[in-house]
Amino acid sequence: MTRVLVYVGVLIAIMAATEGRPKSAEPKCKSGPVDLVFIIDGSRSVRPHEFETMRKFMIDIIHEMDIGLEATRVGVVQYSSQVQNVFSLKAFSKTAQMVKAINEIIPLAQGTMTGLAIRYAMNVAFSAEEGARPNVPHVAVIVTDGRPQDRVAEVAAAARESGIEIYAIGVARADMTSLRAMASPPFEDHVFLVESFDLIHQFGLQFQDKLCGMDLCLESDHGCEHICESAPGSYHCLCLPGYTLNEDGKTCTPIDLCAEGKHDCQQICISSPGSFTCDCNTGYTLNDDKRTCTMIDYCSFGNDSCEHQCVSVLNGFNCHCHEGYSLNDDLKTCTMIDYCSFGNDSCEHECVSVLQSFYCQCREGYSLNEDETTCTMIDYCSFGNDSCEHECVSVLNGFHCHCNDGYSLNDDKKTCTMIDYCSFGNDSCEHECVSVLKGFQCRCNDGYSLNDDKKTCTMIDYCSFGNDSCEHECVSVLKGFHCRCNDGYSLNDDKKTCTMIDYCSFGNDSCEHECVSVLKGFNCRCKDGYILNDDMKTCTMIDYCSFGNHSCDHHCVGVLNGFYCRCNEGYTLQENAKTCQSDNLCNTVEHGCEHQCVSTPGSYHCICPEGHVLQDDGKTCGTCRSSNIDLVLLIDGSKSVRPQNFKLVKQFVNQVVDQLDVSPKGTRVGLVQYSSRVRTEFPLSMYQTKEEIKKAVMNVEYMEKGTMTGLALKHMVENSFTEADGARPAGKNIPRVGLVFTDGRSQDEIQEWAKKAKEAGITMYAVGVGKAVEDELREIASEPVEKHFFYSADFTAISQIAENLKLNVCAAESQGEIEVKDPCACESLVEFQQVTMSTLDQLTQKLSAMTKRLEVLENQLLTRK
Repeated sequence: MTRVLVYVGVLIAIMAATEGRPKSAEPKCKSGPVDLVFIIDGSRSVRPHEFETMRKFMIDIIHEMDIGLEATRVGVVQYSSQVQNVFSLKAFSKTAQMVKAINEIIPLAQGTMTGLAIRYAMNVAFSAEEGARPNVPHVAVIVTDGRPQDRVAEVAAAARESGIEIYAIGVARADMTSLRAMASPPFEDHVFLVESFDLIHQFGLQFQDKLCGMDLCLESDHGCEHICESAPGSYHCLCLPGYTLNEDGKTCTPIDLCAEGKHDCQQICISSPGSFTCDCNTGYTLNDDKRTCTMIDYCSFGNDSCEHQCVSVLNGFNCHCHEGYSLNDDLKTCTMIDYCSFGNDSCEHECVSVLQSFYCQCREGYSLNEDETTCTMIDYCSFGNDSCEHECVSVLNGFHCHCNDGYSLNDDKKTCTMIDYCSFGNDSCEHECVSVLKGFQCRCNDGYSLNDDKKTCTMIDYCSFGNDSCEHECVSVLKGFHCRCNDGYSLNDDKKTCTMIDYCSFGNDSCEHECVSVLKGFNCRCKDGYILNDDMKTCTMIDYCSFGNHSCDHHCVGVLNGFYCRCNEGYTLQENAKTCQSDNLCNTVEHGCEHQCVSTPGSYHCICPEGHVLQDDGKTCGTCRSSNIDLVLLIDGSKSVRPQNFKLVKQFVNQVVDQLDVSPKGTRVGLVQYSSRVRTEFPLSMYQTKEEIKKAVMNVEYMEKGTMTGLALKHMVENSFTEADGARPAGKNIPRVGLVFTDGRSQDEIQEWAKKAKEAGITMYAVGVGKAVEDELREIASEPVEKHFFYSADFTAISQIAENLKLNVCAAESQGEIEVKDPCACESLVEFQQVTMSTLDQLTQKLSAMTKRLEVLENQLLTRK
């Protein structure tokens, strides 16, 4: 509570400093980090100069703040009947950016929904997405001049529960009970009520000394475990040497450099807070650098008694022998190694040991190979004196001759002869035996081929060669082949191809329509549009109506390859050639006509008796001639409208024009623009069609400058509704309608000319946007005011006003009698002639359409035949 109070003291104290004390280049003290959101009342009751004072109140506070993403963040929310996020906590990091955004705020000028604004601040403005920071004070300053129009107690309690410190500043008509319901306790520190906006700055002085002089380490429960260090408007916790500050920013933990790996000990690290010492494992000694370790050399003690060599090991020593020797069982003396005794010498014949090795030796009659391990018998055949015909085979201490496979050695023991296997009489060949090297082969007579058993023979199948060219079947014979046809086919003269026998050609098929030959017989087939009967010979025309999918409204009539629809008497077949419609719809449908129903081909319409007019529903009759009015629109072209919104105003005018029946004898439209002066853009008599009017409206140039609404009303009464400007004489009873569109308070008096306009019989509509003053709009509007007065908070919603705005004025509502036209007058005769010609044209078009439908149906019937 104390810390947040200090931060808010910054805000209001700085405001006081800027109003009542000389300004300096730097603030006297800086606040700690804080997230501050102004919630300002932009309701209709806040006057423009009062809103400027509230704007200056915020700017002066921000100028004295330590603004920055890591220091103070500021957001602004405006509310009335709705909530507007002017800028969020994360939007700006510089004072100049915030000041520019505050200067561009436009008051919403509606109701006072304070509870809605607090809920928005709690759920949106102070969210992480909008730039709010955790563990930083959240402060909301609410400035209002009236009683809330919604409930604030519950939502303010929820906001305070979420950690938001709320200050409530009430001005003039503000309700103290509501302020206390919104603010945080204690109320004497968080609730302020003044008589006017000009006195807001007085409440900053009491916080200045508290902000700059408070030592939070002494005057608050800081919670630091070791050391608390104060700063202007804030504090932070520190730890003793050898300790580190935890994430909670208050408690401390000893720094374990060994566990964090922040040491250079070779073997063992012994930790102390913020420091460490090194040690060595057993059998090692710490070096002079107090970091590395060296193993103890036990051989250096001179008591090893090794025959050859002493080798130090961890916690002792071992004796080693020279190369080629092995250590004896006493682990001190050495003996030369017998490498042949290992059994891995690989000598094929004999192993002979020597120092550090061995060598191999061969028996008599053998020689040692190049691998110095294996032995090879001496090859006497290699001497070249064997005289063998085929092959010489060496043996121990000599050689003998050998014949190749399939040959036998002759008696001279040197030459060879091929063996005749056929002579053995066991060849089993079906035709002929032929001897070959190492065996025999069977051979077949001419025209035969040897089978897989290599003994028997089979006659050659010439059909299997695939070059017989037979269409159906190939039949092999000795040394050749011939072709044969399948059953039901006959062989052609080329002796290769086949033709199916045509059973229809025999003349005994008895088919009513068509005979179709098939394999080994024939079938009867019917012509298109017919189906074969059960006797499989005669045919019957297909009845497409019997399928049940014709969709005819009345009757289906079957024809060859199709059908067509036919209607009952008194009905006409429609263009889809299926549905039927009564020739007199007035007798068959619930037409709902109030006076009389008139049938037309395929349709009907309602008419009214003479002197009555058919209403918009097309069924009822009335006497209202709403389409005949003289309408003058007065549009605000002042500087506050701005060019982009003036385009929306012109679109609004054209939306109104779209609803009207514009014509020389119907509705006439005039347009007047005003600012500090008044300009007629076009009078009632200038344009006679909607298109001309809408084009002229879009070409209107924006005037800018002031807002002289009273002067514009005077111009309308004295000029716009005169016969010189195109208004029709009062005796013709044409209603006169004026529509005023404005976005702000008038700079002159409007009461006199608003009253004179209504006294002159002009029905007045008033449309206001943005800063328009409700009292002035009501002063302009005709009775009942609720039907002639419209308002929107911004220009984007005026298109909806145009949709809701109905300028229908009946002649009976105006002064005088309804005009009765002379049926013999020239204009009445011309009007009657135009109506008559239009009706004849419609009848001609409908007759032409019926003729085309009949032609389509006729073509469909011809196509089906």
